[in-house]
Formats: sequence, C-alpha cells, structure tokens
Amino acid sequence: MTAIAPETKFSAVAGIEVNRVPDGAMVYQNERERVHFLNPTALIVFELCGLNKTAGEIEAFITDAFALDVAPTAAVRECLTSLLDEGLVVCAPSSAVP
Repeated sequence: MTAIAPETKFSAVAGIEVNRVPDGAMVYQNERERVHFLNPTALIVFELCGLNKTAGEIEAFITDAFALDVAPTAAVRECLTSLLDEGLVVCAPSSAVP
C-alpha cells in the first residue's frame, strides 16, 4: 500500500456521476465506463475528497462523526488508496504521494 501522509490533499476526478442508494452510492466513471459501489463510509471519504480535504482532516471527520475513541487511520488510508487506485480521486498537485 502506498504511504499517504496526513497532509496529502485529495480532489474528486471530473466526469464522475454519483447516484445515492439506501446503503451508499453507485459511482459511474464515464471515461472508463465503470461502475463502483461505495458503502456509506466510503461515500463520506469520497465526498470529503471532493472538498479538497487532507487525509488528516478526513480521519478527524470520521472519528468525530462516529464518536470513535481512536482515529481509524489505517481504514481511512486503505479507503483513500482504493479510491486512488480506481481513479475516483487524485492527490492535489502540491501533496503528491511518495
């Protein structure tokens, strides 16, 4: 897995269609003609990427939203890596992943 620093910022890729369903969202990539299913937590992470949040900000939001005692760093980083690998989000130019 690629190391993602807490200060790495993300943004959603253009040309993605999001359709909410009761247990998450169906995400369609027009360019690649692919459909992805995001569970509710992955959808939150994806939407925060669309707001140009950093990995650290996303972790803090998830921690607060679910009233967790410990930040789910590994789970959030795994989700971000998956979103990156699938081409749904990209790193902001000034915070490229090493």
